[in-house]
Amino acid sequence: MATVSKEAYNRLTENRPYKFDAKEVNYRDADGDEKCAGCLHFYTRKVDGFHTCEIFRPADDSSVDPAYVCDFHSVNGTDFPLLDED
Repeated sequence: MATVSKEAYNRLTENRPYKFDAKEVNYRDADGDEKCAGCLHFYTRKVDGFHTCEIFRPADDSSVDPAYVCDFHSVNGTDFPLLDED
């Protein structure tokens, strides 16, 4: 027996969290080895292969392109090799 109601589930899933847009994270076609597909923030939904990112959302809600990259690419959440922090 579930301990959480369907109503609670619906409340949880109806509000998506804020995410950065393409301009804010410099989302672009990857030039080198760093690609979204190798990033800590990148996820693939098993049911249909839809790609998503925990920090970036395309404006049209499309799938995140695994061959693209952004400045916050990281394999460990600590190092960001593409981020230019002047």
